[in-house]
Amino acid sequence: MVTTPPVITHPVDLTDNARTVLERRYLLRGDDGAVVETPEEMLARVAESIASVEATPGLRAQWAQRFYDEMAALRFLPNSPTLMNAGTDRGTLAACFVLPIDDSLDSIMSTAQAAAMVQKWGGGTGFDFSSLRAEGEPIATTHGAACGPVSVLRHYDDVSRLVTQGGKRDGANMGILRIDHPDVRHFIHAKDDGVSAQRFNLSLAVTDAFIKAATTGGSIDLVDPHAEAARASADAETLLDEIAQSAWRTGDPGMVFLDTVNRSNPTPALGAIEATNPCGEVPLLPWEACTLGSVHVARFWDADAGALDWAALDETVTLAVRFLDNVIDAGGYPLPEITDAVRGNRKIGLGVMGFHDLLIAAGIPYDSDEALDFAEELMGRIARTADAASAALGEEKGVFPNWEHSIYGDDNGTGVRYRNATRTCIAPTGTIAIIAGASSGIEPLYSLAHTRRMQDGTLLDEVSEAFAEAARAGGFHSPELIAELAAGAGLAGQEAVPERVRRLFATAHEIGWERHVAMQAAFQRHTDLAVSKTVNLPHSATPEDVRAVFLRAHELGCKGVTVYRDGSRTQQVLAAGERAPSAAAGAAARRRLPDERPAVTHKFRVGEQEGYLTVGLYNDGSPGEVFVKISKEGSTVSGLTDAIAVLTSIALQYGVPLDKLAEKLERTHFEPAGPTANEDIPFATSIVDYIFRWLRLHFGDEALDAIDAPDRAPVVTASGLVCPDCGAQLGYAERCLLCRSCGYTKCG
Repeated sequence: MVTTPPVITHPVDLTDNARTVLERRYLLRGDDGAVVETPEEMLARVAESIASVEATPGLRAQWAQRFYDEMAALRFLPNSPTLMNAGTDRGTLAACFVLPIDDSLDSIMSTAQAAAMVQKWGGGTGFDFSSLRAEGEPIATTHGAACGPVSVLRHYDDVSRLVTQGGKRDGANMGILRIDHPDVRHFIHAKDDGVSAQRFNLSLAVTDAFIKAATTGGSIDLVDPHAEAARASADAETLLDEIAQSAWRTGDPGMVFLDTVNRSNPTPALGAIEATNPCGEVPLLPWEACTLGSVHVARFWDADAGALDWAALDETVTLAVRFLDNVIDAGGYPLPEITDAVRGNRKIGLGVMGFHDLLIAAGIPYDSDEALDFAEELMGRIARTADAASAALGEEKGVFPNWEHSIYGDDNGTGVRYRNATRTCIAPTGTIAIIAGASSGIEPLYSLAHTRRMQDGTLLDEVSEAFAEAARAGGFHSPELIAELAAGAGLAGQEAVPERVRRLFATAHEIGWERHVAMQAAFQRHTDLAVSKTVNLPHSATPEDVRAVFLRAHELGCKGVTVYRDGSRTQQVLAAGERAPSAAAGAAARRRLPDERPAVTHKFRVGEQEGYLTVGLYNDGSPGEVFVKISKEGSTVSGLTDAIAVLTSIALQYGVPLDKLAEKLERTHFEPAGPTANEDIPFATSIVDYIFRWLRLHFGDEALDAIDAPDRAPVVTASGLVCPDCGAQLGYAERCLLCRSCGYTKCG
């Protein structure tokens, strides 16, 4: 079907950061790697592709133009895979997939292959491991013993490591296990070593019965899925405390409230929902996928009227529902089982971004009762409008094929002829929020400013425009204040800033956990799927606070909850400035790197061979891991350098001084060798020679002594997390690290 391309009527009003993100991750490139598409052309490509499934040429032209205009105005954007892949005949347009696992080797391996295909196409994957028998359980066919869910989890993590999502980003996964599985404690601690399952987020599927037992002093049976009787029992309160301790320490696991999820399952006749997508906001049946999009709600604030333009919001929501429904037919899927499941239920998830921006424009503090009331009103209106739009599409194009077997069918429920089994979902929005110039999802601002590293190494402080305007208007704008904010500070204690401004611009870690949970619940009450929201806690929070978050989220009807205590993933035994103990100091204890760590990436050339050297750092600036990526994947040189990088990483973590390693490996001679692009190392006798000379130059004893000088620049930002691509401070939202400067993202 040929669609008339939409008319590009005006340039898209993008921030510098938005353009950087688009150029790095979204715009099409030619065979030479150069960008061959403008942002406007990208949106036109997407609009034309999504409108191509309309019934007539006239409708295709009409909707292509309307879709373009809405996206170009940054009032609505679909999820990243749609922006990246629509109209290209490659990849998927959906972001979220759930894949089933049965307790057999055939199923385990076929699901691993399916996951690889989904991630190759650009999707994230969720798995429920609860059907797998516990570690050590007998296998009758082989007379062996089962490896257990955690071993399979780690195998899937290895698969994910081999696949980059659509060539754009690292694989992301969600691993879920029922709270009553015998391996639950092993699962809780599956990521504790800082090495295993790092491409996974972990959540426990928690039942109402467990919560009741944990709060009343009861116990639960731990039942193997293939056993007739319980294998053991566990004191529920003790188990909840162990979960809270782990989440306090590392951020994992979160919780999925299984009974709450299934009470709103639109198709219970097709089975129970047991898993979610990587960020937890999309509970799905096996093989299902869901396409997501978000409305930038702050764009609908009428400053002159001092009110939201509800009519304009209704119009955008109605258009967005049609857009997302079209995505289901416009895109392909990596496996036929996924195609059948997706088109059988036609689930879509429309959500919001820029909610905190909207509150700021309206003068409403995020942590106020007024904000909760506004959230209820806003999402209630969006939900009703989306429902009406889907019902209208049901009359125009037909209901979803499984409608008669759903809670809406004439024989089962309301009889409303929805086109889509679900309509609404609150996603984290990540990079599309950067493109739209919006705050992420329903999250409060993570920071009011950040430091951006330019390509020439220049550091620029970038500040929230809304705060900058308020500061200038209030007469308290100063370079010193902006610098403190860019270093990670909030407004608390800034006496020059009026109290009402401090409260209006309170950032994520300045808002109490009770308000985080209450806001999530307010949106959940009007959302078909689930809500992506991180309950941010200060570093001083206790495991008891985490436990309280879990219980309150369940009490208020949330479908799941994630906590993140500030700095919890960057803790280590040594304080800043201390060095790793030498191997000669005693027993060789491995010094693990935190889950999220600052890193430095260096592009190099030796002769005609190019590559990238990435060094992961401890908080004191010393190196703890080395990665080398050579352009000739699969070559002998690539394999050799990869092996050396692994051995070097292990040696560094066990305390072997870098200078000792460099002494042995510098001056090794083999091809490729030759001149380099580095004036400090003009010629290298091999890639290994170059790597270790560069490492010694930057991280050897002399280099670290220089870094320890009093006048040195800080190695990392105040948060302890910096972007490996550009060096800016990373934010943390719904289990994803996000750079608002260049768009780098990492989930899991």
